[in-house]
Amino acid sequence: MKVQNPNCDGGHCRVTTGQVRVYPLGAGGNLILCESCWKHENRYRLGRGQETREPSNWPQVDWSCAEVYGEN
Repeated sequence: MKVQNPNCDGGHCRVTTGQVRVYPLGAGGNLILCESCWKHENRYRLGRGQETREPSNWPQVDWSCAEVYGEN
């Protein structure tokens, strides 16, 4: 059975609860992701950067430096 954190925009959650953080996409867009989905997004972006040979267009974001969603 697939697990989904209701506070997460991703689809690779491992737990139904837990902290979510703001993943900036650029141009004012953001995702709200749990740590598992965050890691998946970073792996995707790394792959896309290598595939397109434009890694600067696909930056990864460090979880430990990201804003915790809902703690303002």
